[in-house]
Amino acid sequence: MKILMITMSMGIGGAETHILELSKGLSARGNEIHVASAGGVFVKELEKAGISHFTLPLDRREIFAMLKAKKGLEMLIRNGSYDIVHAHARIPAFLCGKIREKLGFRFVTTDHLDFELTPLLRKLTNWGEWTFAVSEDLKKYLLQNFKLNPDHISLTVNGVDTARFSPEKGGEELRKAWKTQDHAVVLHISRLDEPVTVCASALMDAMEKLDGNAQLVIVGDGDHAEILRQKGQTINEKLGYPAVIFAGATSDVKPYILASDIVVAPSRAAMEGMSCGRPTIISGSQGHGGIFSEKLEAEARKSNLCFRGADLPNADVLAHEISEILSMNEKEREALGASCRAFIQTYYSVDIMVESQLAVYERLAPYPTGGDPDVLLCGYYGYGNLGDETLLSVIIRKLRERLPTIRICVLSATPKETASYHMVDAVNRFDLAEIKRKMKKSKLFLFGGGSLLQDKTSNRSLSYYLHMLRMAKQNGMKIAVFANGIGPILREKNEKRVKDALMLADRLSFRDEASLVFAKKHCEGKALHLAFDPAILMETSDFCAPREDFFVVIPKKTAPDSTETLKKAVLWAQKTYRLRPVFVSLFEAEDKEYTENLANALGAEALSFTNAEDCMAYLSRARFLISSRLHGLVYATAAKCPMLAFSDDIKLISYMGTIGFGYPNLIPLYYNVIDSETWLFERLEGLLAHEDEIRARLSEKLPDWRASAEAEFDEVIRLLNET
Repeated sequence: MKILMITMSMGIGGAETHILELSKGLSARGNEIHVASAGGVFVKELEKAGISHFTLPLDRREIFAMLKAKKGLEMLIRNGSYDIVHAHARIPAFLCGKIREKLGFRFVTTDHLDFELTPLLRKLTNWGEWTFAVSEDLKKYLLQNFKLNPDHISLTVNGVDTARFSPEKGGEELRKAWKTQDHAVVLHISRLDEPVTVCASALMDAMEKLDGNAQLVIVGDGDHAEILRQKGQTINEKLGYPAVIFAGATSDVKPYILASDIVVAPSRAAMEGMSCGRPTIISGSQGHGGIFSEKLEAEARKSNLCFRGADLPNADVLAHEISEILSMNEKEREALGASCRAFIQTYYSVDIMVESQLAVYERLAPYPTGGDPDVLLCGYYGYGNLGDETLLSVIIRKLRERLPTIRICVLSATPKETASYHMVDAVNRFDLAEIKRKMKKSKLFLFGGGSLLQDKTSNRSLSYYLHMLRMAKQNGMKIAVFANGIGPILREKNEKRVKDALMLADRLSFRDEASLVFAKKHCEGKALHLAFDPAILMETSDFCAPREDFFVVIPKKTAPDSTETLKKAVLWAQKTYRLRPVFVSLFEAEDKEYTENLANALGAEALSFTNAEDCMAYLSRARFLISSRLHGLVYATAAKCPMLAFSDDIKLISYMGTIGFGYPNLIPLYYNVIDSETWLFERLEGLLAHEDEIRARLSEKLPDWRASAEAEFDEVIRLLNET
């Protein structure tokens, strides 16, 4: 592959080292790598590895410099025929976003830190088509602050060349130069720019508390360096020996690490110290973690060894931890250093970094840009209903997993946003002329999932979807009615209209038993299939957080009104089981106000989620869920959270039967709002009495349900290939 890396500069820094090692690793695997930046000390290392570097003023915010950089990048990209353009900083990403509007290329970015946001910066920030985050907390930052598709964010690592940074002997010449005698050398590596000098300053103060047992060597430079040097000179004069030494900036920190006894640093610098087998205290301007050991592993990985949000370093804590390491015997310190190196080899090697990013490049590069679509997706897309948007994300991802070159067009209420979010073509769902034009050149009309064929919402909605099915057939398309729910259908004349539309399809699959029964009644002679709701295939973490003392309520206005009944159920569960209710809205346009009013009336918390992954993670910690939205139940299924359907809608009741919790099961977990309230309390009691059984069934059956959903995608691709 031919890949262009773009960053502000290739001077000394963690992000710059990341780019250097990534570029070298990709090049070693036979890829052609070019780098564009304002230059810096690492350019020589790039060129030594056979990697071309192009110098552009990408580190400057002045308008003329940015225009010059944009012109140079545009020429480079236009002439380079790159498979991937990868930006690593805000200015390059902004410029690439503008250039991509004209040239159209595969564009990815990496988030190396949680930079400060203003309304203007938020608007100008461009994260490309795919984003790498170097830690879990940065992925969370991206999802909280930007409207990004979680399917298009991948975790990577700040990879260290563990062969180069190895625990060999060395550093004698440097120790002589520092006049180290009986002092242990504590090494701190950092930029010395305000405000990232918190740790350096605290370490200098710690020297005064260590009774002359240690010597601090600071590697780095910046606009605050002179102030720190003056402080260091005062400390040295007070202690009567060179307790604080400033080594300046260097592009090769390895000799300094080998000359040290303890490394105190965050992120990249800490990793390199650990890789060299040095006992390491993880501490920096974003937070203090402490002496690295097995108990810190999980938290360290979440934040790229930055401990963002933790207490800041201070002299007393640092002095205590340095003393603790110095009090160890040689064997104990070696064991501590060995565990540090093992951690880096396991989680932060260059190979892991390169492979994680190359996998995305290879997945992304074949995605076609422009051209006539292979598949038109029709559903309730573009309205902000989290359930339907989850379906769209899963459908697109699963189709591309099977056929990376597939061209997809979505019928959406907000086509521009849908196209950007999902990297697809999109057309306004009410632009019938444009839809007809797309249909004439497309192969397959993928209808659903969701319950599109129903007249409870309105007769107009049903008429729209029936018209789309007829248009698709008239324009010669194959039709897949895909994992649909049917109903409720309240008007008798609409049953025949739905039957006639279903008979047009080349493949019919349904997501619940009640819908399948309807189809069997009306579609004689057609092959009918039961398939699980595609949302069950969301990419999820392996939820292992402990259950907490709260339950979740996902409400929806229903007719007849069931607000008072729901309030009674929530208060009963709160009082009887001492559990805290949390109200969650899945469809803000319809449910947010109603949800917040319910929560306020009961003195409860109200939340909303921008992506299904976060909602599922939250449900995984809850004791149980009461949901009036179908996809709340699907999310709970995937999160193995006990649930109760609260609705008069047949699709929710049927879903609970499909997963084994409908009538006449031992534990019927649904309540029809027209029934007696006594049934509601009985079923809540049953749910809580059988929590463990419910979780066990969900865990046991989840692989089968996912396999069912996967199989339907295989059939869709087969149908597409037959056209």
